[in-house]
Amino acid sequence: MLFPAAAVLVFTAPAGAKLAQARAAGLGVPQGAWHQVAELVGSGTVGGDSFGGSVALSGGTALAGAPGHANNAGWAYVFQQSTEGWHQVAELVGSGTAAGDNFGLSVALSGGTALAGAPGHAGGTGEAYVFQEGSEGWHQVAELVGSGTAAGDNFGGPVAVSGGTAVVGAPSIAEGAGRAYVFQEGAEGWHQVAELVGSDTADSNVFGTSVTVSGGTALVGAPGHANNAGRAYVFQEGTRGWHQVAELVGSGTASGDNFGCSVAVSGATAVVGAWGHADRAGRAYVFQEGTRGWHQVAELVGSGTAAGDTFGSSVAVSGATAVVGAWGHANNAGRAYVFQEGTRGWHQVAELVGSGTAADDGFGSSVALSGGTAVVGASGYMNADYAGRAYVFRR
Repeated sequence: MLFPAAAVLVFTAPAGAKLAQARAAGLGVPQGAWHQVAELVGSGTVGGDSFGGSVALSGGTALAGAPGHANNAGWAYVFQQSTEGWHQVAELVGSGTAAGDNFGLSVALSGGTALAGAPGHAGGTGEAYVFQEGSEGWHQVAELVGSGTAAGDNFGGPVAVSGGTAVVGAPSIAEGAGRAYVFQEGAEGWHQVAELVGSDTADSNVFGTSVTVSGGTALVGAPGHANNAGRAYVFQEGTRGWHQVAELVGSGTASGDNFGCSVAVSGATAVVGAWGHADRAGRAYVFQEGTRGWHQVAELVGSGTAAGDTFGSSVAVSGATAVVGAWGHANNAGRAYVFQEGTRGWHQVAELVGSGTAADDGFGSSVALSGGTAVVGASGYMNADYAGRAYVFRR
């Protein structure tokens, strides 16, 4: 069952509105006390595994996907923080996954629940797997598939979870129009409760390329909309199910910007990336929900970013802090930028880079944030051999 909105609400910053384009002076400036505390790698990872291609974080637990592992069957790894630092506690693999499934291409984490997508499963039909932590460690509790999905739909390309609610995208369904599916955990396990589509999505919009959820609010990106200008759609859960409440677009976005390539939401704050903006220099846009709906409050750009940096290709937000990845920076070595909201709006407080990162490492290919801790993936690490790494930073 579809839950399109009855009306489309498009919010952009009004003409003349003050947008926060946060810039710092460069790597030589103080980094707001953010510093690297760990470098993570999954047990048994080798060249081509792309460990860190996806990352998630919830409190003192981190999850990193390695979709290239074992001839692209894929794995995911759980790490936890202790008094002695971060250490691996589990290696996850979906039941029935095989070569080409790309399990771990997307991952999500909320408390003791983990979600991993395998969009290549069953000829690209795709599946998503739910794991939970118990007294004997992490174990699979559900295998999700969207209603009506078929070969080539790539269900599980993106995944998100918040408490007992999961959202999974299938960007290739319906001639690339795309869909997103909402699942909830009940007494009898996980079951689908909604199939989402944007109110004006059409072929090739790839709605569901990115998804995120926080409580009863979900955000879904459609970077192919309007000749790849892109859109993002906000859905909320009500007494009659899930319904669209807003359609977001960044100020000044144009064809090729791919607004909606990445999305993140935390409470009433959303961040949307547009990696193609300004000849792929990229932008990220902050939206907040007010009494009149959702509206843009900031346009972010990382200090020193230039054409080809793909700033905004990954985004994360937690409270008043956001992290934005730019994996193309410095000949694909990559960077990640931390922004915080202050009395004068959003401003950059740190520029992150992993220890030993070099050209083609792709640092910033994925980002995650929980409170004062961030995880940044570098899926190309190890001389562009794509073994991959993930780095933990704290402020």
